[in-house]
This record gives sequence, C-alpha cells and structure tokens, in this order.
Amino acid sequence: MPIPEPSLTHIPDIHIALREVYDREPYDWDNAIRETDGGIVIQRTLSGSVSFTPKNKNLPTTEVGKAQAMLFKHGENSRYGLGPISQRPYVAEFVVFDGAGGAEELFDGIRSRHGEVLPMADQGEAALILQRLAADFHEKQVPDRLSLAGILYRLLLAMQREQMQETLGNDPVAYGRHLLETQFRSPRNLKEWCEEIGLSREHFSRCFKDRYGQGPAEFLRHSRLKHAQTLLKTSHMPLEDIAASSGFASVQTFHRAYKRAFGKSARSP
Repeated sequence: MPIPEPSLTHIPDIHIALREVYDREPYDWDNAIRETDGGIVIQRTLSGSVSFTPKNKNLPTTEVGKAQAMLFKHGENSRYGLGPISQRPYVAEFVVFDGAGGAEELFDGIRSRHGEVLPMADQGEAALILQRLAADFHEKQVPDRLSLAGILYRLLLAMQREQMQETLGNDPVAYGRHLLETQFRSPRNLKEWCEEIGLSREHFSRCFKDRYGQGPAEFLRHSRLKHAQTLLKTSHMPLEDIAASSGFASVQTFHRAYKRAFGKSARSP
C-alpha cells in the first residue's frame, strides 16, 4: 500500500520574487482592490524612490528610497507608485508569499513593532536573501517548496534581528523585551540582560512595566513556564531537563515557580 504524500497545506509558499525597473507612469498600485489570495509583500528599493501610503492612516505618505523596504498585503488599504517627487528610475526587488505556517504572524509582528517602511542594509542578511531569491526566480532555478519555506523563514527572522539591532541604540526597553522573548531559555538573570542593554535593573523594570503592563521578571517567568508546560505535555523528559531547557537555574526553582503559578506540582494530574 503506497504511503500518502505529506500535505504542504501548512507550509508557506513563495509565489514570486523579482527585480524590476520602473521609469515612467503609470506605475500606481492600490492594494485595496488587488487580489487577496496569498499576497504578502516585502519590496526593497535598490535605487530611486517610490511614494508609499501606509495602511495606518495616522502615518503620512512617504518616499521609500534606497536600502529601505515597504511591507504590505494585497487587499489592505495601502498604496504605492511613482509620485511627483519620486526619483527615477525606481529599481526594486520584491517577494510575494502566503501566510501559512506562521509566516504571516512573523510578518505582522515585524510591521506592528517596527513599521511599514524599514531600513534593509545593502549587505545585510535580509537583503542578500532577497537578492538571491530574485536571482533564482529570474534564472528559473527556483528551489523546491520546502526549501522555499525555509528561505522565507530565514528572511523574516533576519529582518526581525536587524530591526532589533537597529533599535538597540534608539529604544533599549524594546530591545530588552526582544532579548527576553528570544533568549528566555538561557539561565541568565535579569541583571545580566540589563548590563547588556545598558540600563539599571530598577530603571529597566520601571520602564518595562509602564510600557507593557507587567514587569520584566514576571514576563520572563511567564515565558519560561509556558515553555515548560509545552514540554510537560509533549515529551517524557525528566523534570531536571525540562527546567534546564526552559531557563530555570535549578529544578527546585522550577518547582517553586510552577506551583506558585498553577497551584500544583509539575506533572501532577
């Protein structure tokens, strides 16, 4: 009996990636009236500029110039094209993909935190990934679907990483949250993270709570406990290994935090 092929329904797909040159009007796209099926777009300017009106109507229309990228979706209320002050020729590389497998959540998280127009440095990892994708599609040497999904995740994660590095000097509190979200498995304590971002623990804790509604220690503990809960439900790992994999300094610390949060011991019925 043949083994059924695995479904790729939950794997994101890149529909197209290209480099194109636009030198004259009409070049005007109203995303609100475009097809909405799988149209999530990252479009980076290589030279020239393009006028972009974001979906957030509290933000003004802006020129997206060299080494900047605009992030948008087909079907939403945003618009872009060659405007009266746009520099020509406008040369861009873009990728269009769907949002399966968490790709849309990653994209939305980047936009909500960092905006609809982002810097994307010429020799940065994200720009190089996009450049390679455009070249592969142009040369008709497109990787298979699973490889494309891996490339897309790398692109989105590289963008997130680069934006947080950009944020370090401008917004250390946001950068601190990024560290806690992405490094909670590390047994580092809050004082060590504060030393990295250049703020005292007291100042960081106060600013963090004012902005996010809970202190960083509480945020970190919740992230670690949530991860430990997932391991408890999906693995047979010893509690010592679960504690270590979730960032707790010891199994005793894990036990105390778990019982305080959930009112019972780990792995209790």
